[in-house]
Amino acid sequence: MTRRLTATPLLRTLFGLLLSQAPLPVMEPGAAPVFAQEPPPTETLAPFLDSIRVAHGIPGLSFALFNAEGAVFEYSGGLKAATGQDPVGPATVFEAASISKPVFAALVLDLAREGVLDLDERVTPIPEDLDVLAADPRSELLTPRLLLAHLGGLPNWRARMRFEATRYEDMFASDQHLTFRQDPGAGYLYSGEGFVLLQRFVEARTGRTLQDLATERVFGPLGMDRSSFLYDDAMRTDAASGHNRDGEPDKWLLGLALSSSTLHTTATDLAAFGAFLARETGDGGSLEAMAESAVSVGQTGDVSVDWGLGIGIASTPRGRFLYHGGNNVIFIAELLWSEVDQLGYAILTNSANGRQLLEPIQERLFGTSFVP
Repeated sequence: MTRRLTATPLLRTLFGLLLSQAPLPVMEPGAAPVFAQEPPPTETLAPFLDSIRVAHGIPGLSFALFNAEGAVFEYSGGLKAATGQDPVGPATVFEAASISKPVFAALVLDLAREGVLDLDERVTPIPEDLDVLAADPRSELLTPRLLLAHLGGLPNWRARMRFEATRYEDMFASDQHLTFRQDPGAGYLYSGEGFVLLQRFVEARTGRTLQDLATERVFGPLGMDRSSFLYDDAMRTDAASGHNRDGEPDKWLLGLALSSSTLHTTATDLAAFGAFLARETGDGGSLEAMAESAVSVGQTGDVSVDWGLGIGIASTPRGRFLYHGGNNVIFIAELLWSEVDQLGYAILTNSANGRQLLEPIQERLFGTSFVP
């Protein structure tokens, strides 16, 4: 187990939790948040995280608490694989799954700011292997803005993906065609396909790969040295294996870098990105558009959820939370930024049971829970 604590005045503020990617949250009343106390009891976080990880049978866990300046508390505990003895350390990478999407959205907004692309231009031409989609006149309505906000009318995935594919054309069987599920702009429909389509448009426009663009514009500037959209040799040197609900280890060998779902990272690196979001999604920030509602997702009780450009926005009685979850079945990950509390967290687990940690963490740190 590894822990690092950096004292900062912002540790005296409250901090919230991360909601999962698409389901609506419910907030339940509870006690006052732990972080409302003086001084904040961060010294108890590591043993607490140890205890709930063991109680819920999670082999490995990486966690970071951050403010707008960066990580203020870091934890790593457990094993990379339940069948081995190698411990999870600060440099151990996990699959962050759909948290890939806000990273890609930040990259796209950076390109738009430089005039490389326009958020409201047509995403054309459609790649030749997507001929059925291209033949549909509604494809002329697709724009980067619609795709980032899950307003493209496309499904999450048309079918089960071939994870070993190294070409876009080979991701699905030749008779599995991408088609619209609803009209573009008609409403929110969570779509990994939409992000991959936009990725292909960006790569064609720039002549650069997703990995190169992310390294140049996100990972490098933010010091995210243990982050990659490719599961390459550098990532393999210290990587966690995922585990199914029965605790059996597995690791999918993902052949393509996908803006939708293949980010490999550490909690430390993810906290650096979270701090960047915190700084730049405020008024006048370079990522302000990410935090502006593009579409209403729905409401449960007194919690309403909207979607911005690549990120969820939960409006609660305690204020707004920017969030995104990650679920690659055998890896569960979450990222959150609380605007009112000016604190957030990143959590990475190597288990299909990782979601079971959320409620106890939320109750411990926030005095209440949001149940997806």
